[in-house]
Amino acid sequence: MNEGLALFSSHGLEKTTVSDIVENTKIARGTFYNYFADTQSLFDAIIDELNQSVKIVIQKTRRESKNIYDYLYGAFKSYFDLIGTSEMIQFHILNQAQIRQSSYQSHVIKTIVKNLNRDLKSDFKIKAFSEKYEFLLLSFMLVGTPPELFLATHTSDINLSSDQLATFLAKLFHKVLME
Repeated sequence: MNEGLALFSSHGLEKTTVSDIVENTKIARGTFYNYFADTQSLFDAIIDELNQSVKIVIQKTRRESKNIYDYLYGAFKSYFDLIGTSEMIQFHILNQAQIRQSSYQSHVIKTIVKNLNRDLKSDFKIKAFSEKYEFLLLSFMLVGTPPELFLATHTSDINLSSDQLATFLAKLFHKVLME
């Protein structure tokens, strides 16, 4: 998986072959196929592992947060720190469409959205919204906005730190939620 991530980060999913992976890992082609059907299934496994790391960080932040702002900031900051390495930045830039597709089909992302939806309705008692669908849409926005902001800033001349990105999103969503 590490070699797959490295190859997807340097060449992109579409230009990475099973031959590239087995050559770089020095494993037999059959060994690769024991674990993955193709490069797409390896890519999906990498995304699932990344999303699982994000889920763990969000859960930890949720347990440690005393209020909604701390929760938002902590979750966003942890996410940006996690994907802020040069390899992960390049991975995201080269594989934007594939990451979106794989992530939104991911069971892990669906669980994150479900948990956010529950927390916003019950634990944080957000009063700005009353309809069930509004909480669901808000949950999707909380999950989908950070990757888009990350890509926008890393594919332009805007150089912002994880702290700056997390602070902006926390302020934005906090303001919306607390009005």
